[in-house]
Amino acid sequence: LGPPRTGKTTVVSEAAEVWTENGHSVWITAQSNVAVKNMAGKLSKRNINFKIIVLKEFYFEWHKHIYEKIEGYIIRSDESPEDRTQMERVLGGSVVILTTLSMLSNPGLDINGTFSLVPKKKLVVDETSQISIFEYMIRVSTPSSNIHIK
Repeated sequence: LGPPRTGKTTVVSEAAEVWTENGHSVWITAQSNVAVKNMAGKLSKRNINFKIIVLKEFYFEWHKHIYEKIEGYIIRSDESPEDRTQMERVLGGSVVILTTLSMLSNPGLDINGTFSLVPKKKLVVDETSQISIFEYMIRVSTPSSNIHIK
């Protein structure tokens, strides 16, 4: 928690790096696509293997330009494979996944095996002050999962 420009995004990217080095998967989510994109920028500077799962409507119709520097990390919802084998190939070993809260609750991610390939062992929620409590109603994979709110 803290005001803008106090290093929260940097701390999360550093934590994600440590967690992945120790074999943990990490999901990082936020209310807005812009916050997710900002986190992606930090992760790419640290050379962390991650993927962003983004709704095609946001990416294609309105804001494609904000993703230009991180294009290779993006999985658009309309291009997301329908089965586990193909999804594993698309993820390419990434164990850090960035997405919005609304996309995190998309049943397609369960259907295509994303949640089993990258279990939600660690979940970081950004921009919590902008989120209604009802948007926190997302499925966490195990009762022992660690949830970190920033």
